[in-house]
Amino acid sequence: MENPLSICCKLCFKAFTTYQKLFVHERNKHSHNKTIPHFYSLPRPTSEQMSQYINSFIVLIKKKLGFSRHAIGKKRFSIETFPENIFVYLFKDEEKFKYSPAKHKYQCYFGGLTGENRLKQILHYDQWSFRQNPLTNTKGYVLLEDYENTYQVKFIWSQTVLLENNRKFTLGRMTCNFITDSGEFQENNINQTPTPNSQFSIFQEDTSSLSNNLKQPVKKKFRYILPRPLQDMNQSFPLVPPPIVVPQKNSLT
Repeated sequence: MENPLSICCKLCFKAFTTYQKLFVHERNKHSHNKTIPHFYSLPRPTSEQMSQYINSFIVLIKKKLGFSRHAIGKKRFSIETFPENIFVYLFKDEEKFKYSPAKHKYQCYFGGLTGENRLKQILHYDQWSFRQNPLTNTKGYVLLEDYENTYQVKFIWSQTVLLENNRKFTLGRMTCNFITDSGEFQENNINQTPTPNSQFSIFQEDTSSLSNNLKQPVKKKFRYILPRPLQDMNQSFPLVPPPIVVPQKNSLT
């Protein structure tokens, strides 16, 4: 049985009699800790190693993106045998990075458009967060911000420990949690009134004034795929009553 005096906080060295008391102390006193006491023992990964796990992340997140209502909602994936040093060197300098020495657990959150842009830099890929159907304007994407809320992509690294036959076996796992959405994007004239779901604007060259080399902002409008409002359905497919056929009566001669 482990000596209770060895249960101490690795950040302030306060001793506790149970791990539960240590967890409570760490949550109350060091909830946003970024210090990694054993950082010196984590080797710096090579660029090839970093690229390998970054590519794995991009592939797995894009597999969760789709173009139907079934692809919308909370998503999660895990990468087993994810090295601790890879996770640390990827995220240790981020604002929302934190580490729990008592649980040997790392967390890093990215929220809103700022988080999306930051992940573009970390992953070295601007299109990490969406897939687009090449035949339509439909996109499946990671939802990070809309007109009502901001959302987060959460990365968590944890370790599973197995003690058996006087040996210690460890397994590192990286888990990613996020929310996906899907919709259609349509280009619209700038004079049109943007809908509440319009997402962003782009700049498109004005063909009527090429000589002046001017660019006019063009709005892009977002529309959910399903379900469509009933009035839109009626406008697209007007209901025309079928012609009434009156049978002719046979005349008696």
